[in-house]
Amino acid sequence: MSEEQLRKWLAKQLQKDPEKDPVMAELWDELKTFGHVEEALKVGTAGKSDLLEMAKALLPHAELMAGVGPTPKREQKKPPELALRLTGYEEKRAKALGEFLAFRASAHTLVQRFREEALGGGLVGPKQARALVHSPAASRFSTDWFKDRSIPIVGHTASFYKHYPVVDENDPDSFVVFEDIAVDPPGELFRTHLPLGVAYEDLPYLRYPNETSKTRSGNHYSAHWSDQEYVHVPVYPGSILDDLRQLSRRLAGDPFPPWEDAQAAQFVLTGEAVPRALTAQYDSNTSEHLTYGKIILTIEPWVPTRTVVQFYNYMQAYMLGRKPRAPSLRNLDVFSFVAEQLRDELHSEAGRGKARERPSWSELMESWN
Repeated sequence: MSEEQLRKWLAKQLQKDPEKDPVMAELWDELKTFGHVEEALKVGTAGKSDLLEMAKALLPHAELMAGVGPTPKREQKKPPELALRLTGYEEKRAKALGEFLAFRASAHTLVQRFREEALGGGLVGPKQARALVHSPAASRFSTDWFKDRSIPIVGHTASFYKHYPVVDENDPDSFVVFEDIAVDPPGELFRTHLPLGVAYEDLPYLRYPNETSKTRSGNHYSAHWSDQEYVHVPVYPGSILDDLRQLSRRLAGDPFPPWEDAQAAQFVLTGEAVPRALTAQYDSNTSEHLTYGKIILTIEPWVPTRTVVQFYNYMQAYMLGRKPRAPSLRNLDVFSFVAEQLRDELHSEAGRGKARERPSWSELMESWN
């Protein structure tokens, strides 16, 4: 019997659809992970019986996990298109807060100074702002460096040409990493080097909204996959983007706590400030032993309860790609009982120091009953 034939046989015994049932997919993955499928294929008929018993023991756990998060195969399915719209009150209140914060931030001395020195006293559009954030010259060189060479800070293009370490002849363990960066205008190569004693991974990072992230958002809410909402740009100390990093971190502190540093950086460059009434981060992980998912909500305290429930339902359906399924209370109780019994066997006096046969499914069920 092939593995595929064994899988279909097991699904039939459990009255599951071998192709479409997410519980069967979760169960089969667990049986393979723990070696039960391989053992059944080796043993033959007796192995099939043991596999069925183990499948019944793991079934409550599979049902539980199928309701928590998608397996890698199910993640590939296109999630349903969902619509979420805040009420007029929620949108107006968030907008009013945003306008107030924008007004106060625009009057901030450090914001005015940065815009004057780096942006010529004005603002830039979203496309120009992203080009500046992703410029290797802006992340390496200071405002004075650009001015001394009459290179425009906004509107230049830059790219890496090459980078290479130079080893100190007198100390083989000491070296400096040099970088050649092409900047246009003037269409020339400029050399810089990593600060001495600093590794790439030790550089500070500027956070900025990621245009290509898996983000679903409206005017005053945002839902995104964990760690994908922002780009993280390493910056050299004293560079233009390092100045922006420090300014955005300061603005996101005491003066304007509703902002994150990435939102503050976007505001400094573009003047855009859309405060969020609700923000969600979602994530799922499938390891060798567990499928686990989580949704983290950040909600302004004035948002009505009904909107919070609607937002959570929205995120839950989007993350899972389907309506969540809940295992029965009986199956949860059975799974907890079986897991506890097996754990007790591992720690029992008879089970220490020597191998002991696992109690059969019928024995465990008799104890349960």
